[in-house]
Amino acid sequence: MSIILIQEDKILRVIEAILDPRVPLERLAALADFNSSAVDDFPEWLTETRRELLGLYPSEIRFIKTQEELLEHLPFADVLITESLGVGVIELSKAKKLRVIQQFGIQTAHLDLKACAQAGVEVKRLRRRTNISMAEHTMMLCLNLARRFPYVNQLVSVEDSIRHGIAYKPYDTRFTPNANYMRVKDLRTLYGASLCLLGFGEIAQEVAKMAKVFGMNILCHKSKPLTKSEEALFGVQCVSLNELLAQADFLSIHVPLTEHTRGLLGSDQLMRMPKGSFLINTARATVVDHDALVHALQSDHLAGAAFDVHYTEPVQEAEVLRKLPNFLATPHVGGASRMNVLMDIKDMLHNCKPQNPGQLH
Repeated sequence: MSIILIQEDKILRVIEAILDPRVPLERLAALADFNSSAVDDFPEWLTETRRELLGLYPSEIRFIKTQEELLEHLPFADVLITESLGVGVIELSKAKKLRVIQQFGIQTAHLDLKACAQAGVEVKRLRRRTNISMAEHTMMLCLNLARRFPYVNQLVSVEDSIRHGIAYKPYDTRFTPNANYMRVKDLRTLYGASLCLLGFGEIAQEVAKMAKVFGMNILCHKSKPLTKSEEALFGVQCVSLNELLAQADFLSIHVPLTEHTRGLLGSDQLMRMPKGSFLINTARATVVDHDALVHALQSDHLAGAAFDVHYTEPVQEAEVLRKLPNFLATPHVGGASRMNVLMDIKDMLHNCKPQNPGQLH
């Protein structure tokens, strides 16, 4: 069998189920359960996918975590699927069988593309559907906050106004339009507002593309600042963290959870945001200090926050955030249907198929 090295990521575990006949039954069952919201018959989906991947199935899958493990296993590898592990001249000197590197995403700064080409190793990229979906979810949360949804949802009758504690008073439509006949206050528009992106990886870049269409001013902060040419390419301005916070009409979090980012946004940072601004988090909840968030919302310093990720999942019934009218919560569904992930994986594996079916085996 061919050997495929994969940088460890739980999302990519399904590749083992597709290609490696040695996958434990317990793991197969867990993956079938995880994907059940999108795939009714997971075993049949696996069978159909394997038919599409003749020449690649069966393969031996090896998961690796470190650069040292990559060097150890590269001499045996036909294919490498990586997200951040680097490949340069040293790695390629050991990779005598390697023919394809599939990047789990589009960023390849960690790959020496010239050395790969000279070694005859193809490098494939993937614009991930999941990242696009996450960006869509981010923009949906921005719109929901700006338009005070779900507060305005079904606020359309006099009876609705009574339930909301609103004293309905009609306009004199002989002289005025009847728009916003429930007199909802504090509605916002995205056009002209500043969307500030904390982190600027692939998801944030997808968000920036969409936000441009809305006419938003886009700023970002990342540990390694963008160059002027990169700023021009993405249409964003890269600023310091304090500048980012101070200019945020909408602040959207797009950093991984590490020892450096845990609690990155505490009371001091949230108070630096303009009064009446909004916070969106589709990354990891604990990047934001819980108690600081509660205080910022209860004091109305933040007009609202929307989280797709939470401090415990499922969220505890007693969670105080659930009771705040200016906190929106979705159940970790930013990536949308599991089919996004499964189609991404199928695309990557098709990229890794040998042109000659007998090439690997």
